[in-house]
Amino acid sequence: MKTNLAELARELQEDLDTRRVRRAFAEGRGPDNIQEAYALQRALRAFREARGETVVGFKIGYTSPSVRKQLAGTMGLGESVHGYLWDTEAYPSGARVDHRRLGIEGELGITIESAESDDVARWEVAFEPIIELHMMGMDPSVMWDGPDADAKGRRGLELIGTNCIHAGVVHCAEQKHCRLGEVPLEKLMKVHIGGVQIEEVTLRELEVDSVYGPVGTVSWLMRTLREEGQGDDEIVGEGTVLICSTPGGLYPVPPGIEVGVEFHGLSTNCVAGKP
Repeated sequence: MKTNLAELARELQEDLDTRRVRRAFAEGRGPDNIQEAYALQRALRAFREARGETVVGFKIGYTSPSVRKQLAGTMGLGESVHGYLWDTEAYPSGARVDHRRLGIEGELGITIESAESDDVARWEVAFEPIIELHMMGMDPSVMWDGPDADAKGRRGLELIGTNCIHAGVVHCAEQKHCRLGEVPLEKLMKVHIGGVQIEEVTLRELEVDSVYGPVGTVSWLMRTLREEGQGDDEIVGEGTVLICSTPGGLYPVPPGIEVGVEFHGLSTNCVAGKP
């Protein structure tokens, strides 16, 4: 790393908090490889925990095989990514969320009710459609603050290093309960922005290591956390929230616009408002 990791994390988190340009990446002072990018992510965690925030779960992303193949030269990544979820970034359905540099994804969220089995498909969970909030780039049509040259294999470092550019979760008012392997893969998840449906996808389109749906993404997460050896796998248990991902897109949202996500008879919404 080109600078002190703790100091870089403090500066970066200040930029994330205030929605300023992510200077570390814009100025080329960020991580040089995937290992350093995750080290920066963990340093962000240490900074946030020191000011009283709590990790409540994990985000799993970059899960579409076609997207990974299409963007391999841009991102420099060969597999999915993960980031932390925070207690301070959990919002109820109907919330007004910070409109600054706001992007959203419709996602499947689960809360683990029992994880006693070694087979994640047998875990008892409560599932819901959620709106995942992201901090877009200064140009709201893209996710990045890093220079154009980073599009030649370094975008993934900015993705991982900024905690997957994750900025929060809008939860549903209701949940449905089942085993993880019973979450329906053929039901449509629909995303509306400004009252217009812009997307519908199914969880069947998710695939990691030839395993489909949330079982595939959660299995990948647990295996990856154990291989990394940082003890993060011990966070996962009763009450942990996981964003299991969908094959859908990321969309910028202007101020004053309402967003909605529907799945299997459940729906959640939010409005892009002032911070």
